[in-house]
Amino acid sequence: FFDNIQDSIAAAKTIQKRLPSALRHRIKWFNSDMTTQFKEDELDCLISGETWGLYTTESFGMHSIIANHGHVYGMDVLDILLVIQWKATCKLATLWQRWGCAVRDHGLQGTAILFAEKEYFNDVQEEKHQRQETKKHK
Repeated sequence: FFDNIQDSIAAAKTIQKRLPSALRHRIKWFNSDMTTQFKEDELDCLISGETWGLYTTESFGMHSIIANHGHVYGMDVLDILLVIQWKATCKLATLWQRWGCAVRDHGLQGTAILFAEKEYFNDVQEEKHQRQETKKHK
């Protein structure tokens, strides 16, 4: 998951460039600018395994499918094994919602990863604090 469309597209293009040309179509971006038909088609491709990964924004988790008698169902892909959040810029509730897209099938085990900026790690914060203290005492 990405917090903005531009980052998701740039990341998807970067990964596509690293794949053999015959496989580049298996990685795609998915966002609110896409048509409903594209989203539905890509969801089918993800479920079937034709698409390996979607570089997406909040719109993936919010995408709904209108089924029988007009009832709306939320995103329900049973076997997404890996969900990654790029940057720690969203609220904790949003993070849990995004990670909740992983394995809806309770017989499987999924993994959620957060790629956070270095300033959020304790050792980096401590080093910064120590540098500031050293500057004060000079």
